Amino acid sequence: MDFSWLEQAAQLTIVLSFCGVLFNYVVIRPLNDSIRRLGDAIDNLREDLKQNKEQLNRLRGEVDEIKYALQKAHDRIDEFLKKEASHIGTA
Repeated sequence: MDFSWLEQAAQLTIVLSFCGVLFNYVVIRPLNDSIRRLGDAIDNLREDLKQNKEQLNRLRGEVDEIKYALQKAHDRIDEFLKKEASHIGTA
């Protein structure tokens, strides 16, 4: 029997297997590493965004407190000026 076709198929299988392994190491692994690093970077950005939102909410609260305190200070100043004006008017 002539098994030359079997020998050729075996050789072709070996060559294709080698190409597959080479392709895996040259293309697939670097891509997987890059994708993993991008995923890590996205996770870090999400965490940073969450922290920024929390800080923004804290700052908004502080600004609201400052606005309230400023309005109260203006009210006290206005009340003081009214009292002074009434004292000057009666004097």
